[in-house]
Amino acid sequence: MTSSFSRNSADIVQISDTLICIGRMLTPPDLFSCVRVCRLWKEIFIERLYHTLDDSKYSWPTIMSEYDSEAAVEKKDEKWIRDVFAKHGHLVQHFSVSWTLLIDCAYDAGTFTRLCSISTSFIGVRQSTRRQLYLGHMKRLIEHKAGVSSASRCRENSPTVLLSPLFADAFKPTSTEEEQNWDTMQKLLLLVSYNPGIRRLHLDRTLKNLAGIQSMECIYRILRVLPELTTFDNSFLRVDLSRLLESAPKLHTFNFAVPINSTNLQLTTSYQHLRSLNVGSFIESRAFFTLLSHLPNLDHLSFHGFDIHSDFCLDGPKILNYTPSRLQVLRFQSQTSSKDHYIAEQVLPWLPILSEFRIDLLTLTIAQALVRHCPLLEIFEATNDESLHEEYTNPPLVTDTANVLFSGCPCLKVFDGIHHEIDAEKMMTIPIVCQKLEVFRCQIRGVPRLTPAEQISIIAPESSISTLKDDQEAAFMKQEQSRDIQQRVLDRLASLTRLRTVDLGFEYRDLDIFFGHGSLGREKAAQEDYDYGSPFTDTLELSLDSGLDRLKALTELEVFGFESLDHRIGRVELAWMASHWPRLRVLRGIHEDKRMLRVKRPVDDHKEELRTYMRTLRSNVDHEAVDLE
Repeated sequence: MTSSFSRNSADIVQISDTLICIGRMLTPPDLFSCVRVCRLWKEIFIERLYHTLDDSKYSWPTIMSEYDSEAAVEKKDEKWIRDVFAKHGHLVQHFSVSWTLLIDCAYDAGTFTRLCSISTSFIGVRQSTRRQLYLGHMKRLIEHKAGVSSASRCRENSPTVLLSPLFADAFKPTSTEEEQNWDTMQKLLLLVSYNPGIRRLHLDRTLKNLAGIQSMECIYRILRVLPELTTFDNSFLRVDLSRLLESAPKLHTFNFAVPINSTNLQLTTSYQHLRSLNVGSFIESRAFFTLLSHLPNLDHLSFHGFDIHSDFCLDGPKILNYTPSRLQVLRFQSQTSSKDHYIAEQVLPWLPILSEFRIDLLTLTIAQALVRHCPLLEIFEATNDESLHEEYTNPPLVTDTANVLFSGCPCLKVFDGIHHEIDAEKMMTIPIVCQKLEVFRCQIRGVPRLTPAEQISIIAPESSISTLKDDQEAAFMKQEQSRDIQQRVLDRLASLTRLRTVDLGFEYRDLDIFFGHGSLGREKAAQEDYDYGSPFTDTLELSLDSGLDRLKALTELEVFGFESLDHRIGRVELAWMASHWPRLRVLRGIHEDKRMLRVKRPVDDHKEELRTYMRTLRSNVDHEAVDLE
């Protein structure tokens, strides 16, 4: 009897372990179905069901939009929410919230005590249907109420009771319609303080809809009770970096997306724990060197760029104590070429183990400095649509600098600069040392292609007119020259056998509408009277006749893009791709023309035919445009 009981218990334990493993792969709707099967399954799956609560996913948006109305789905009203939180709140470890009611309910329930992360988004923006009607009604009343200023209304709505003395003198009223949500702000911050196991905290800028913070002392005090905090994403609070690092001794990632001045970043003491810093503003160059000096283990730094209104600090080596930095990733989010000389001569020489670098435009100065000072560079990225605006409303700003990295950076794996160009003849001749390259996003230009007149002369019947024969002969010679150049270029690409992404162009004409022609251009586009122009005429022809089959060695290829190319790809070429690129999952070039500012471009029947055919060959291949953001 005992033996049988033990065996059955062992079986139950084995089944439970199996179900727990399965539960990790199920979505909340599937988990909800599982908990309704039987008591055993409920005990096993209920913890996984409430492990993560994200009110922007699954059934939560529907519930929240109707929770306070008679049409509440399956009676999932405010009382139902509070009951669920009271019963299961202790199971929630990751809480992602955008509805103020859920913050109130989570705090009031008192059961949310095992949180590992809290994330906010769109606070005060998402409202139920009834709440929207109420706010609209109140707004109209206020608009008709004469002689009452916004500041007066703020004073009328100021809270009379604080939930904790922690918040004395901490808040100030705002001019939004959400002045009454001070209680919710306090509940959110107290909820944070009641969960000392929090490892990740995300406070987004929409919290300003609830209240402003006048004194930051309460924030530092709350952070000090979070000993496990490692990641802090903040686009709300203007914290002082040194106070933050003192308050959070394990913090290794801080994303500071708040416009600040460099005084907020001044450090006088070294902090060993911070490894990643993302600052959402421009900073002075002296502050940059100070950060590197006092954050010795920092390996990832991202900021807008160097402040153009201050002189560049030439004391960088002295501030660094003439010690190279351990920084591995440096990302400029909006840096223009105005400081290129200083970046090349004062910054990059002190970053010998830099592996990732991002800047809007790769100029010759920067490219040569990267080759000279950063031999371990693996990733270069330059994909900012603001710089594309400049490039296509003015003469091109940069050409043919990509080859400097291709020929000088042996560790390079990613070149992500779709608006950079490399000349076809240089592509044929430069020594490509980056044999580990996996991502090639760069235009290859300067390919001699036949003009329409030359095309006609080739197919024209033989004639006794000598000038026509001369034209034909010249066109044939140009065609052979073009084919030879293209095949040699494709051979160079084919030698990079680890390539997973090849993007050779992007749809520049949408940018032309967006930036260059304003409402007039959009009106013409809407009337299908807008000339979008022709593809670039000096790009690769990707037909089999021109040498596409030379890319058969790229068996790892997953993404292939040819927007803006005069590519000549047809059914035969698509069939070849489907057969020779087994891992292909994305094509960019025969996709449906995208909308720009709600303007629908005329349907391209040829593209549509090719898309349909490709789907019959490989239904798993997606068709999309190049993402320039």
